[in-house]
Amino acid sequence: MPADIFDDQRRAWIAAHAGIFVFQKRRAELLAKKIRARTRSHVGARPDPHDDVVALPLPMRSATSASGSFEVALVLTCAAIAPLGWLAGKLAYGLIVTLIPERLRAYPIPALLWGAALAALPLPFYNPSPSLWGELIIPWLLTQLPATLLTAAVCGVLEGWLAVEGSSDWWPLTPQAVEVDDDLILGPTLPITTVLDPLPEPGSARRIPPSLHARRRTPPPIHWVPILGGTAVIAAISIWCLICAISVLFGSTNQHLDTVSSRSTSMQLFAN
Repeated sequence: MPADIFDDQRRAWIAAHAGIFVFQKRRAELLAKKIRARTRSHVGARPDPHDDVVALPLPMRSATSASGSFEVALVLTCAAIAPLGWLAGKLAYGLIVTLIPERLRAYPIPALLWGAALAALPLPFYNPSPSLWGELIIPWLLTQLPATLLTAAVCGVLEGWLAVEGSSDWWPLTPQAVEVDDDLILGPTLPITTVLDPLPEPGSARRIPPSLHARRRTPPPIHWVPILGGTAVIAAISIWCLICAISVLFGSTNQHLDTVSSRSTSMQLFAN
C-alpha cells in the first residue's frame, strides 16, 4: 500500500495553511490534480480540464508583487546557504516516504529536526584557522549535513504530513500484526497438520496497514513540544553561525583596508 492513501489529508492541510506563499498553493493544486487523475483511472469519469489548472512554477512567475519578491528572496537565500543540503534533503524525503505505511505509519518530523540539531551542535566548537578558507568555506561545507536533515524535516511540513496522525511522534513505526488463532475462525474440527506435512516457509514480520489497525482522529493531535524544541535549538545555532559569518566577512574587509592603508603610509614615509 503506497503513501497515496494520505493524499486527501495532506492536500487539505496544505491548502488550509498556504498563507501568502504561492508555491504552497501550487503544491496543493498539484496534489489535487494527482488525486483526481487517480480517481478517474479507477472510476473512468471524464476529466474536467478546468480543475487541472495549477499555478506556474516559481521561475516562470513574476516577482513584481511583495509575496513574489519574498518567495524569490527566500529561495535564493536557501540555495546560497545550503545547496548541497537542499538536494540531499529532497532525496532523503523521497526515501523516507517510500517507507510509509509499510514500515512507518507517518513522517518522522521531530526525529529529523533533532537529528539536524545534533549534527549542527559541534559547529560552535569549531576552531577555524585564521584564513578565509578556514573561517568561512569549511564551516559552510560542515553545515550541509545538518541542512540535509533540516530540509527533509521542512519538506515533511510543507508536504502536509502534519495532517497525518503520528507525524509529530519521534519515530512512528507501523505496529506488527497480531498473531490470530486459526481455531477462532475455522473451528477445531478441521484436520491439523502432521509430521508428514511439509514445513511452512518462514515469512517476515507482517505489519498492519494504518487504515486497518487503528482509527485515526481528524484533525490529528500534534505534539508541539519536540517540534518546537528542535526548531529552537536549530534557530539558536543558525543565528550563531550567521553572526560568525558576518563578522568574518566584515572583519576580512577591515583587515584588507588596514593592510592597504599601512602599506601606503610606509611607502610615503620611505619616499620622504
